[in-house]
Amino acid sequence: MSNFAFMEKVRISRFMPTRLMYKEMCLNECTFFEKHHNTRFIISSRKLSFPGQWVNYFRSVPYVYRWSSQEESILPDHYKQQCVAFMKGEPDPVHWRPDTRRFWEDEWSGEKLPVVNAPVPVVYPEDCNEGLWGGEGIVFGYFHHADKKMRKKEAPRPKVLVPEVHKRALYSEILDQWMAVMVTKRALFLIDESFGLDNYILKTDEVNLCSRFGMTLKRKMLQALASPDFCPKDPVRRAKMLKRYDEFIISAEEADWVGLPMPMAVEKAEKELEENTFITPLKDLYVADMVSKFVLREATEAKAKS
Repeated sequence: MSNFAFMEKVRISRFMPTRLMYKEMCLNECTFFEKHHNTRFIISSRKLSFPGQWVNYFRSVPYVYRWSSQEESILPDHYKQQCVAFMKGEPDPVHWRPDTRRFWEDEWSGEKLPVVNAPVPVVYPEDCNEGLWGGEGIVFGYFHHADKKMRKKEAPRPKVLVPEVHKRALYSEILDQWMAVMVTKRALFLIDESFGLDNYILKTDEVNLCSRFGMTLKRKMLQALASPDFCPKDPVRRAKMLKRYDEFIISAEEADWVGLPMPMAVEKAEKELEENTFITPLKDLYVADMVSKFVLREATEAKAKS
């Protein structure tokens, strides 16, 4: 019986997924060990797309900013800088805690080895664009038995950790409205820590916010603060809001581009380019050319007579 258990253990450990297999599971729709007779479990993953020029292989994003060379010439610089900062930036660790030490000492050999902080791969689905998840996402891991004897009998099984999302009513004092938002417990904690929804949305970077809904709220808040028609009927409240959120106020032109999706940004840029570009009709060009020719002809004739 012991030999059989040993052989089963060797078989299971031999066909466990490697790091390269895990990377293929994250990048592409791959299924390993599905038809192998030496294992009793199936490891698979749904397809996770990683488009974008700056997103690395171990980071997932719910949306990307990608434009062509023709579109790059018409987009404003501050908008492109925001997009590149989101694509290149690394989010704050949520599902793991980095080790601040440079080296760690092995208790058996006494050898000092460098500390490697490998972030946990987190998957952000499209559903997080409809709410505020506070940086949480889906984490793929393995289920281990608490009993050591059961660990020897059964191999670790794949496990998917999904954050708990609840619908809560949140109030924005800048927009002066209540809204029903799908949030996690971490998002509620961060909102309470920031003393309100408005402070949380305005202080949090796009990399850590990681939500289309959050960036839409930020754009509306910044547009409201930059608008001259902000609280026209209550000047006391207007002065109070402008003083409280003074550090976040930007120009109205720049606020219109904050967190704007790429198709909407390209459409807005093309519309502004068309409005600012004055097209002279061909009729006016021909008339001006003819007048210049007549003036030149008369000047030439007058010079010849003199």
